[in-house]
Amino acid sequence: MMKRVYLEDLACAAILAFFAMQGAIPGIAPNQALEATNGVATGLMKVGGIVSQLIVDGSILFLILKHLRLVSRRLYAMQYAGLLGALAILSTVWSLDPLLTVRRSLPFALAGLFGLYFATKFPVRRQLSIFWMSMIAVALSSIVLAICFPSMGLERSAGHQGDWQGVFTQKNACGRVMVLATAVVLAHERLSLSKIASLLIFVFVLIMSGSRGAWIVEAAVVALYLLLRTISRFDIRSRVLVLLAMAVVCFALAFAAWLYLPLLTKLIGRDMTFSGRTEIWAQVWSYIVKRPVIGYGYAAFWQGMKGESFNVVAAVHFIVFHAHNGFLEIWLELGGAGLTLFVLSYIRAWRKLWPALRRGQIHRITWMFFVLVLIMLYDLDENTLLTANGLFWVVYVSALANIEYLAIEDSLVRQIRANAKERHTYAASLALS
Repeated sequence: MMKRVYLEDLACAAILAFFAMQGAIPGIAPNQALEATNGVATGLMKVGGIVSQLIVDGSILFLILKHLRLVSRRLYAMQYAGLLGALAILSTVWSLDPLLTVRRSLPFALAGLFGLYFATKFPVRRQLSIFWMSMIAVALSSIVLAICFPSMGLERSAGHQGDWQGVFTQKNACGRVMVLATAVVLAHERLSLSKIASLLIFVFVLIMSGSRGAWIVEAAVVALYLLLRTISRFDIRSRVLVLLAMAVVCFALAFAAWLYLPLLTKLIGRDMTFSGRTEIWAQVWSYIVKRPVIGYGYAAFWQGMKGESFNVVAAVHFIVFHAHNGFLEIWLELGGAGLTLFVLSYIRAWRKLWPALRRGQIHRITWMFFVLVLIMLYDLDENTLLTANGLFWVVYVSALANIEYLAIEDSLVRQIRANAKERHTYAASLALS
């Protein structure tokens, strides 16, 4: 029995590693993640990409079917995220490229179901252990690739030569996953020597990636970790005040960042356009207003030098593969309907998480707290949620399911305590009578 469970853990870790690489396994599968590649994929690599995709999707389908009764009973936990996955498939009807949409949306929805299975099958502590194994594998593989096979492990884009991309599609993807890996370690209730050692490895790869944006997000993760550890020792009233003060500070920092944007961009080595992102956003918005409700279909808009995306490329003068803003990307592909479903899922998650946060049950909600924060931070200037074979979509769905289960568990505990109190009161009244 233990061997079977252990093998299932390893299978999940391998699947998570595949999503961390966005399906672009170095030397085997071509880049499937809508990022620029350093070379043209060979015929063998294209075959490898198809085979690896089939193996991963087949493995997910096998795991879901194996626990079909359990997963089907927990579909409610996906809430609006499940509807978002269904909308991606439905968008085939109005897509600019129906064949591409159906080919990409089915694995996207399946990945969401894997996130649900993952949260349903394993408790949060076990999820973190599996994530940890997966992150160690991709981090060590990145070190080997960058040092021993620099033609594959180092970034080659202009101005970033020598930065590490490791087993990932490019350096920013490497930085994002390493930030997520550190969050996995910090979400553990206790840090063992092995966890601390892995944390140092993750930070090392993060630094070598040269992703300044990831460095800033990493600093935010560490600051939030220290804050959560601190407020766990406060009483409820003080904890609420600190959390409200934190919200005010975040808004103040955002306003200050907007006010001193030229200075800030200079400090982090970017221009006022955020490496051309503002120009992309302006072009994307011009297309959003043409189809504001239903969008252009999942994965159908960005086709390089073909279709509507050619006009964006012509306007910004470089190849664009996504909107470089997760929320604009959802609006572009799935319209206001898709963006509304995401916003509803996000608000619901925070609303369900708040009681545990207020009561100081920090160790129970740290991982989900990190996931929600990282989704918001990273999708401001990247597209991490609606990416084909993207890890953050899986992580987001599993976090939503974890939050739903946590809320139900707390509700049951309160009900049991209320019933026990009622029985105690009734017994006391009988004794007095």
